[in-house]
Amino acid sequence: MAKQNIMTVASLKKLLNEFENEISDDFQVWLSSDEEGNQFLPVYDNPKLCLAIEPEEKRIIFFPSHR
Repeated sequence: MAKQNIMTVASLKKLLNEFENEISDDFQVWLSSDEEGNQFLPVYDNPKLCLAIEPEEKRIIFFPSHR
């Protein structure tokens, strides 16, 4: 697998702007992770690897990498 870039604040802002027609300000942000902080994982910059949008649930989900 090719090396993947880790998401930065700038790339997150760009990503949210790119999907502005699919998400709105009232969407919830969900993370695929545990609440105890047992592990810290990066989120890749590639939305195909890190992002799901569920319009009917009004949520955007980020998936960390388990590299």
